[in-house]
Amino acid sequence: MASRASSWIVATVFVLGGVAAARADDAQPAAASTELQGTVSAVTVYQGQALVTRLIDVPAATGLQELVVTDLPEYVLPQSIYAEPADGAEVRSVRYRVRPVREDVREEVRKLDEQIQTVQDQIDAVAAAQAVLDERLSYLANLENFTATTAKTEMTEGVLNTATVTELSQFLFQQRDEVSTRKLENNLRLRDLNARIELLRRERETVSSGSAKAVREAVVFVNVPEGAAGQLRLRYLVNRATWTPSYAIRAAADESGVEVEYYANVEQMSGENWSDVDMTLSTASPSLVAKAPTLDPLAIALGPTEASSGPAQMGTQLDYKAAREVLSRRRQELSDIRNRAADLDDLSQIAAETNGDPFGANDSSSNGIVDAPQRTPASDRYFLPTERIGDLQRRSDVALNSVASQEQLLDLTSRDRLQDKMNGQADSTEGVSVSYHLPNLTSLPSRSDRQLIQIASVPLDGDFYRLATPVLTNYVYREAELVNDSQIVLLAGPVTTFVGDQFVGRGEIPTVAVGERFTVGLGIDAALRVTRELVDKKQQIQGGNRIVDFTYELAVENFGSEAVDVRLLDRLPTSKDSDVRITLVSTDQQVSEDAQYRASQFKEGIYRWDVTVPAQAVGLERFLAKYTMKLEYDKELQIASLPAER
Repeated sequence: MASRASSWIVATVFVLGGVAAARADDAQPAAASTELQGTVSAVTVYQGQALVTRLIDVPAATGLQELVVTDLPEYVLPQSIYAEPADGAEVRSVRYRVRPVREDVREEVRKLDEQIQTVQDQIDAVAAAQAVLDERLSYLANLENFTATTAKTEMTEGVLNTATVTELSQFLFQQRDEVSTRKLENNLRLRDLNARIELLRRERETVSSGSAKAVREAVVFVNVPEGAAGQLRLRYLVNRATWTPSYAIRAAADESGVEVEYYANVEQMSGENWSDVDMTLSTASPSLVAKAPTLDPLAIALGPTEASSGPAQMGTQLDYKAAREVLSRRRQELSDIRNRAADLDDLSQIAAETNGDPFGANDSSSNGIVDAPQRTPASDRYFLPTERIGDLQRRSDVALNSVASQEQLLDLTSRDRLQDKMNGQADSTEGVSVSYHLPNLTSLPSRSDRQLIQIASVPLDGDFYRLATPVLTNYVYREAELVNDSQIVLLAGPVTTFVGDQFVGRGEIPTVAVGERFTVGLGIDAALRVTRELVDKKQQIQGGNRIVDFTYELAVENFGSEAVDVRLLDRLPTSKDSDVRITLVSTDQQVSEDAQYRASQFKEGIYRWDVTVPAQAVGLERFLAKYTMKLEYDKELQIASLPAER
């Protein structure tokens, strides 16, 4: 039981760096200290963080041991570190420390540093050679002056030695040519070396994404009974790791089926490489807090009609929907901070957004803000000591209740009428939590660029058709209606679409639950063209009303060699004004009886005809669909459009 309890020990973070660590070392019983790295065996990548599991082999030695698990990544969250026995060893304590080092701890960065230093040494050598050549030029200039002065004197005295002057002149010219040639070669060499070192430095910036001249370590105090070797798991959260879904849809050219390839774009910049790990991708939110927030009672009272502050004031400055969105976003931010219970940088941001009062204004002694701990010198990050996490949670609960109270009071005090459909209502798929366990071991180095890994490849049967909307465009698009009959949820994301081997375009798909139907676009069908024309308009005055009949003609041309099924869409105006009456008088095609369409678009005035367009239906042979609608309204008024609701 004691071993089980000790397995969930949260790392104690020392704010005073080395001094505090030294004191902790003095307090520990004497034990052998072993430095090791372990092996990253499993990773769960969330959308913003990742949970890393290292498997540590405990040396076979009876009794107490101090294991120093070194080379933890740069963006590790110390509060998340915990250890649990995997086989044999009993975990007594875990703590985190940062130790400065002279060189970057990552191997790929060290190799680049070595290459940069080698190139820099070559640059220094060439520069030194240039300095020597400059000295030679200076010496040759002095020698030239000496020769000219001596020759002038000898000519005056009539004892000039022509052969000697000629020999010296040739020597000077030869030396100058040689020095100039070598300086040119050195300049070219310097240019190449400078370009090389600049490239290496840029590559280092890309690979390193910051300095890592510190070793981050977890010191695990264990007891190994009976001298048997054992194993333990060290787990911790890291920042700068996330993933987003994306898709490639490959439709067969003969429309026999669709292959949906599900990918994850993973950003892995945690500072450590993941090699051959058991990987899981999750949309859940990792939390360091196990207890739910406490819901406090909400007390209300009567007050002045015009409030000077609070929800009523917010309701006058913003409409109801906007005010709710502001409060909802603030509540979500506070909830996220409470779950992490670690990052005071985020806490400061929320404090600024809430006018310095992220936890309510009732605590006049501290303004509700937790005293910020000192920075850890070696890591340049804020960390919360374990004993203060509970205090932060309590204050976060006060904050959440405060914002939730404002939301409820806004409901009670707002004079805005609710819309028929609450536009601010969250989407049914928002917050969906799913996980994908990859079947094979995966490797992801720590890099600044996003890396693509495949989650699954799902073959789906589909209903293929063409969609024509002539009121919007003359183009006709290919689409397929699919059913997700796989066992995985497809999250909303961008999609790249292929028909056969041909790329046809990009788009998006929504979140699709298991068993749910969804539609994918397959690009433009170049063999089809559609037009819409008003062919007749008749109006009359009847009593105090104006009655107008409109007849429209929808034409589809098929230049292809096969008949195709087309969903032909058009719309009738709709109005909530009872003084405007819109009626579909006649149509020469049957309006679609599709149940899903009838339950949604049909009620909003969108009319759909499911038709078959014959092959080579062009010109006079084109496919035609006609319909007539009637508008009746006050003859003294005119029709005006309203902004669309989305």
